[in-house]
Amino acid sequence: MGFVIDQLGPADRLSVVSFSDGATRLTRLARMSDAGKASAKLAVDSLVVQAGTNIGQGLRVGAQVLVDRRHKNSVASMILLSDGQDSYLGGKRYMDLVPPSFKDAGSRPGPIHTFGFGTDHDALGMHTVAQATGGTFSFVGNQAAIQNSFAQCIGGLLSVAVQEARIAVMCLHRGVHVQEIKSGCYGNHVDADVRAASIDVGELYDGEERRFLVLVYVPRARPTESVTRLVKVTCAYQDAAGRQRRRTSGGDPEAAGADRPAASVHGGGAGVCPPRRDPGHRGRTGCR
Repeated sequence: MGFVIDQLGPADRLSVVSFSDGATRLTRLARMSDAGKASAKLAVDSLVVQAGTNIGQGLRVGAQVLVDRRHKNSVASMILLSDGQDSYLGGKRYMDLVPPSFKDAGSRPGPIHTFGFGTDHDALGMHTVAQATGGTFSFVGNQAAIQNSFAQCIGGLLSVAVQEARIAVMCLHRGVHVQEIKSGCYGNHVDADVRAASIDVGELYDGEERRFLVLVYVPRARPTESVTRLVKVTCAYQDAAGRQRRRTSGGDPEAAGADRPAASVHGGGAGVCPPRRDPGHRGRTGCR
């Protein structure tokens, strides 16, 4: 934790919460000036091992610190460190560990990044918490790996470029509709009429990329139809630096289309001829 504190600047804020049978806020959410860092390190040095591991209560107290804050920095998150199994969670209901204020992707204060130490940490619980809040779960097997794991996490937090990112997909052709969205742990929604959908991306680091798969139904082409306009994709987000809302699109909607095969005439009637590979010409398609 001393390494984490040292990486923060005077504009950053940190609060330390300890938990065992219960949970206690050891320091208020204070700026990491020289005095603030000294206070945070003193709180960390005062930690002692006690019986019980109440991860859920620790997260709830930490979440309340963020909910009650009077001053908001551009980026906020929670880091959970634990080396034990949660002894207060009945029936392995791991989602119960997630604080209520963190369950809604559109309004949560930020992600929860979890670190499990040693061989007895609650890996399933910590992984669930991280995945449900857009954070990361890291296993730290020995002390030599601690600093490197923390460095990657803190480096990411300090380089967040985009917040509250949301991708919107709108079908253009009247016969096109969204069948399914594969977005991993990121929440998504498909409208009841299946003509529009969205993906809640949240935060993105500088230079980070995310890829999602949107499956759409494309109707049979009409004989006179050469291109079917499929979807228009837009992304709305908040610039982490300027705190301004921005919106971008994937270019000309015409580009998000499907080329249709050419029509051919057979016996006086027009029909659609499917593309067929010409074995004599690599890369060419022919119709016979």
